[in-house]
Amino acid sequence: MSNSESLFADKRGVVFLELLIAFVPMWTFFLCVLQLAFIGHADLMVKHSADSAARSAVVVLPDDPNEYGGEAELSVDRNPITASDLGVALARIGSTVRARASEAGLLAAFSHEALVNLGKSRLNSIRLAAHAPMMPLAPMNVGRDSRPSIGKAIGSERKLLTALYYQPFALAVTFPGLQGVVATEPEITVRVTYAYQCTVPLARRLLCQSFADLDAKEELGEAFLPLVHSLLGGRFRGLQHQTTLLIQDAPYEYRARAY
Repeated sequence: MSNSESLFADKRGVVFLELLIAFVPMWTFFLCVLQLAFIGHADLMVKHSADSAARSAVVVLPDDPNEYGGEAELSVDRNPITASDLGVALARIGSTVRARASEAGLLAAFSHEALVNLGKSRLNSIRLAAHAPMMPLAPMNVGRDSRPSIGKAIGSERKLLTALYYQPFALAVTFPGLQGVVATEPEITVRVTYAYQCTVPLARRLLCQSFADLDAKEELGEAFLPLVHSLLGGRFRGLQHQTTLLIQDAPYEYRARAY
């Protein structure tokens, strides 16, 4: 028997080769199932966020204008936030982080900056109600991650920190069917749109898209700064839910105050 014939007849290592052939598709399947599980979990949290925002809206919109700097009842107008306002707020939150505050203390600082120092308005209060349930979904590394892993996909307490600068750009609160900036119907529909960042290796390439390819990018365009999403290079899944509830207004007028 020649050397070439003996080489083809040699069956050593066949089991190992079969294992390699079977392992790759099975491992890919496992990663895809894991990523789909994370997406399903995120989808439930977006639904909860929409419910939370709607429950906030039905009591905040008809609330006393004196609590919102004189803003008219049922208004969802957007208070402008300048770069200096945002810088001051982030600096104060950063000092809270450096002081190693508890999660409750950090959330309280975030809430105070969002509602007070960045301009308290009805819309900001509704946004905060939507943001708070979504904070655990923030990725550990925003955008392109050169070393994705299952551990990073599961996350750690660091998510609370990255949520402070990721969530404001990744989540949009809108009001479908609303004409203008004042609610005139007896009920209000609140829609929450979220760009969930996929972080499971390999599976994120198969199941998720770039931000530019998301179906919900029009609504998220209000949340994602163009410069931010052009530099991120991450993979995302657009998640969206909306909730409709009756507005809980009172049959009396609030007393006006001077500002």
